[in-house]
Amino acid sequence: MGIRGRIALAISCMTALAVVVLGFAVHHIADAERQRSARAYQDDRLSAALQIYERDGTLALGAQLDDATLPLPLREAVFKGRSGTYISGGDDPRVWAATGVGAGGGGPDPGRSLSVSAAFPDDDAARVALDRALLIAGVGTVALMAVVSWFVSQRLSRRLRLSAAAARRIAAGEPPDADALASHGRDEVAELGRSVHHMATSLAARVEAEREFTADVAHELRTPVAGLVAAAELLPQQRAVEMVQDRAQAMRRLVEDLLEVSRLDAGVERADVDACELPSLVRGIVTRAARQRGVSEVSVSVEGEPQIVETDRRRVERVLVNLLANAAKHGRPPIEVVVRGTRIVVRDHGPGYPAELCAEGPRRFRTAAPERGTGHGLGLTIAAGQAEVLGARLDFGAAADGGAEAVLELPSASAVAAGEPGAVTAPGP
Repeated sequence: MGIRGRIALAISCMTALAVVVLGFAVHHIADAERQRSARAYQDDRLSAALQIYERDGTLALGAQLDDATLPLPLREAVFKGRSGTYISGGDDPRVWAATGVGAGGGGPDPGRSLSVSAAFPDDDAARVALDRALLIAGVGTVALMAVVSWFVSQRLSRRLRLSAAAARRIAAGEPPDADALASHGRDEVAELGRSVHHMATSLAARVEAEREFTADVAHELRTPVAGLVAAAELLPQQRAVEMVQDRAQAMRRLVEDLLEVSRLDAGVERADVDACELPSLVRGIVTRAARQRGVSEVSVSVEGEPQIVETDRRRVERVLVNLLANAAKHGRPPIEVVVRGTRIVVRDHGPGYPAELCAEGPRRFRTAAPERGTGHGLGLTIAAGQAEVLGARLDFGAAADGGAEAVLELPSASAVAAGEPGAVTAPGP
């Protein structure tokens, strides 16, 4: 049950409790007033009947002498020389009034009791009507408060849902709806909306500044790095040339990675899909990775029938090459690539991915575990970002018998044709 239903239920329950307590109080007060009125009326009747009896010795107004059905408490009070009223229960509830008559009372029959009584039914019409009115009013009040509280809580719930949606958009790297959060109220929910809006604005500005800084740095570094690579080829000493070229190439790869991360952050990358046989594509990628990146001791196996997929070959290669390079650098051979349907599994036999990386996904400039070696952490970040562009699912985990395991699940050709989005469990760059 959502907060809207809980608020409406809580208000309805409190209203029902208040109605029940008020109903019992009114019922008790009305019943007490009815008894008081009945006692007073019978007392007045008794006084009038006593005056007539003392004047001329006749019984009037339904009065009786020494009534055998007089209740015992009232009989004892009369015996002690007191008068009083009493309401009896049982099958025939009645209201009584009695007093003593005799020598002390001036009557002709000393030591006797004079009493009057009247029926006092529990199902009195006025009492039943009052109880019915209380019941109808109580049910109506609870129903009305339930409807009112539902609409009031709906407005509150809507504002909270807008704040939650804005938080999800921020977590996904998207700008929140400023108009939805720009509340002008003075309550706590309005303050929450303004705080979320302020936080979203600040985060968006910081993310944009970081993206622009990354792009600017990468562009500024590209020219001097290219000159450095060209100048290194002119060095006379072969060993010096190799060392400088190796470092220059590493710096160039870093710059290219930064540029790629910047483009992924900006959301300008679009997949150029075409049909291809997945096992053949993977074998070609592994062959080129061994030739260009020195990734060796890689075996490729296919389980089940080969699948035709609609995907971007270049981006699939970018993802797999980064996964293979990470396995070669931080894991231990042999590296196994298994193609199973539209799923590609890359695993090594090293210490495995850190738990933090498996839970949160890769983060740039962070390798998360010393045992996995050193590096700038952009390879897996780029792999996750390219998988998201492909609409694929990329999972990082541990193999059953040890080692790191990355699973890239490409969307099938039917899913691509239907326009179904993929999912990336690892957060994007």
